[in-house]
Amino acid sequence: MNESQIKAIKQAAVDGLNKAVKNWKKVGHQFRAMLDSVSNESFQVNASNIPGHPFVNENEPKVDDFVALVVDMRKSSERLKTIQKFVGIESGFQRIYYETSALLPALAQTALYNDGHVTEYLGDGLLILFQVDQDSPKKTYSEAYLAAQACVTTSRQLVNELLSERFGLPELHIGAGLATSKALVTMVGIPTNSQAKVIGQCVWEASKLSDGYNLVHVAAGLKEIWPQSPTGNLRFQKLTKSSKHDVEGFKVSNG
Repeated sequence: MNESQIKAIKQAAVDGLNKAVKNWKKVGHQFRAMLDSVSNESFQVNASNIPGHPFVNENEPKVDDFVALVVDMRKSSERLKTIQKFVGIESGFQRIYYETSALLPALAQTALYNDGHVTEYLGDGLLILFQVDQDSPKKTYSEAYLAAQACVTTSRQLVNELLSERFGLPELHIGAGLATSKALVTMVGIPTNSQAKVIGQCVWEASKLSDGYNLVHVAAGLKEIWPQSPTGNLRFQKLTKSSKHDVEGFKVSNG
């Protein structure tokens, strides 16, 4: 990433965090009696952010090819239960609120540089979609990987520096999962409360594979069609399946 992009990512984190601090001053007292609970509800949106599908008609579902990228924070539950107090932070809930308020906008801004669009915010993570360019699908795969790699490296570092400087917080760790497949574009929910969604194997696999620590994991299907040299000399190391994710995947590393 160039200097202006890095500046914009850092600004997105700063703006998100400043808004969180301002909001906490207004409502933080309401949560002091219920610090043991937290809502992980996704943000509801009316307009479609699905790339290539700005308008979604519930009566006209469509099928398209996507690369799904899920980025997820590690050990957020432990952070929620934290007892240690930091500068200006009095509870685990407030800590998680500040951390996600800085992290998620930074990751969203990072993805945009590679034509990735956030379609769902998932509490302490997000779902980013890339519409596969049918004329140059391998370019889409490369762009998705570049976005994922930037999220777990440069952008994570920028957010960690901000949180450490402002509150003395220890570093965040995140994982990124990548997968591709055909998927259904449709509306889900009830007439008075519905949203546009992409439903497909790529979303499920990317979610399961986002469990690494500052690593990018890719699904087997994406690895098989990976361009020979998208960003240099990449290596794929097969992951061991576990009860957490019964998905065949690979850890991606440079060199």
